[in-house]
Amino acid sequence: MREHLLGYLLGALEPTEHEMVEARIERDPALQHDLERLRSKVAPLAADNQDHEPPVGLAARTCNFVAARTTCKASPATVGGLTPGSSWRLQDLLVAGGICIAASLLVFPAISHSQFNARLMACQNNLREVGVALGHYSEVHRGYFPLVPQQGRLAVAGMYAPTLREAGFLAGDAHLICPESTLAREADVTLPTLEEVRKAEPEQLPQLYRRMGGSYGYTLGYVSGGVYKGHRNQGRGNFALMADAPDDESAGRSFNHGACGQNVLFEDMHVGFLKTCRLAECDDHIYMNDHGLVGAGIGPDDAVIGRSPARPVILTTGSGR
Repeated sequence: MREHLLGYLLGALEPTEHEMVEARIERDPALQHDLERLRSKVAPLAADNQDHEPPVGLAARTCNFVAARTTCKASPATVGGLTPGSSWRLQDLLVAGGICIAASLLVFPAISHSQFNARLMACQNNLREVGVALGHYSEVHRGYFPLVPQQGRLAVAGMYAPTLREAGFLAGDAHLICPESTLAREADVTLPTLEEVRKAEPEQLPQLYRRMGGSYGYTLGYVSGGVYKGHRNQGRGNFALMADAPDDESAGRSFNHGACGQNVLFEDMHVGFLKTCRLAECDDHIYMNDHGLVGAGIGPDDAVIGRSPARPVILTTGSGR
C-alpha cells in the first residue's frame, strides 16, 4: 500500500485506486504518519508548479545511447554476466539501468498528465455545450433556467438533462457524460427520457435517477421569503450553475477527475476548474447550501449543485432572507 502513497498525494491514481488508498489511510495510523512525512518531503516542489514537457523522444534516445555503449557479451567464461576485460562493470550496468528507468519516468508521467488534461478539456467542452443550451432555454423562458420541482417523479436535479434534450436545446447524450466519470466506462450509456421516468415502476426509479443527469450536477434553486424559486440568468461570473457531480449527497467533492477537483460552469457560461469545493470570491460551497445541507440555496446567491438523484430539500424555518 505504501508504494501508492506518492500517487495518492499527487492525484495520479485511477479513481478506484484513489478510493482504495484513501479508505486504508483512514483506518491505518501508520499510513497516515507516512503520508504526512511524504507530504513534507514533496512540499518544496510547490515552488515550481509549472509543467515542463520533456523533449520528444528523450527516453528512447537515452536508452539507445546506453545500449550502444554496451560492449559486454555473455559467454560461459563470463563472471557475473561480464566478460573478462569488458569495459562495463556490474556497477556500470546498474547505472545504465537506472538511466533508462529515469528516462522512462520523465516520459510516462508526461503522457499520463497529457491524457488527464485532454479528458479534463473534453469535460469542460461538454459543460460549455450544456451552458449554451441552458442559455437558449433561459432566453425563451423569461430569463429563467429549468427549475427542479419540489415534488413528484421529476423532483431531482437530473431533470435538467432530459428537459433540455426534449425541448430541442441539446442534441443527444454525448455532452452530458464526462469522459473521466464512472458513467463513461459503462457500455452503451443511454440517459432516460422524461417519459421513461414518468412511466417507470417505483423500483426502477433509483437507477433512472442515478443516470438521469449524466456525469454532472445541476443547481437546486433557492428559497427566499419562504418561497422556493428558480435562478434567473444574470450572467454572474461567480455563481455556479453546474459542475462535475459530487460522489454522494454529502461528500462535497467529485470523483470525476480522481478527486483532484471539479469543473464548474458559471452563470456567465465560462468554465473553470476548482481544486476545492468553495468559490474563492464569496466562500460559497458549491455542493451545500449556507446551512451545510444538500438542498435549495438559502437566498438567490447561494449556489447549490446537486448530483442527479438529489432533491431540493426545503427548510421550513430560517430558509429565506
